[in-house]
Amino acid sequence: MVQILEANIHAVLVLNKADLDFDRPKIEEQMKHIAHQMPVFFTSIHQPQTILRLRESISEGETIVFVGSSGVGKSSLVNALCEKSVLLTSDISLSTGKGRHTSTRREMVLMEGSGVLIDTPGVREFGLTIDNPDSLAEMLEISDYTSSCRFKDCSHVNEPGCAVLEAVDSGTLDRKVYESYLKLRREAWHFSTSEHEKRKKEKSFSKLIDEVKKRKANR
Repeated sequence: MVQILEANIHAVLVLNKADLDFDRPKIEEQMKHIAHQMPVFFTSIHQPQTILRLRESISEGETIVFVGSSGVGKSSLVNALCEKSVLLTSDISLSTGKGRHTSTRREMVLMEGSGVLIDTPGVREFGLTIDNPDSLAEMLEISDYTSSCRFKDCSHVNEPGCAVLEAVDSGTLDRKVYESYLKLRREAWHFSTSEHEKRKKEKSFSKLIDEVKKRKANR
């Protein structure tokens, strides 16, 4: 979701299989920082009214893309949205307890009287690749706290006068959101550092090539 927001793509979060037993008020409380930034739908193919609400959110001519882990029911949800069987579906693997890769390629489906729907293969692994790791604070609604830290270069880990840590300790900021922020920031910094090192190597290599060309020209 962070990656999608970073790319300025209109994001919608769909929590599927809502017919299974779960504590909805607790989930909504845990996701309130996300719900402020994108619509959240609880869906189930066994609850037609939830499918209808999601379908009504898709404008005619709009292109939407389904992305998610294997086994979350994307293909079944697509079939329910289209009101006909257009994609193959499969059950959770009994041996591993994980979802099977039902979709092995991208599939585009035209929804009657609605938009264009693209289903993608299930995601097994994903790494965050954003240009500005600091934007994570804003996306996870931590920036209101970071601006109040004693030090401008505060890393929000162990510095005195850190407003983020104070918010976590007081319960104002959800600890799991804070931990997610640190984890995603590490991923983003790793990517940024890697890209920076790549650029340095590319520049060095380009200079080397230029020097070789000059030497050849002067012979």
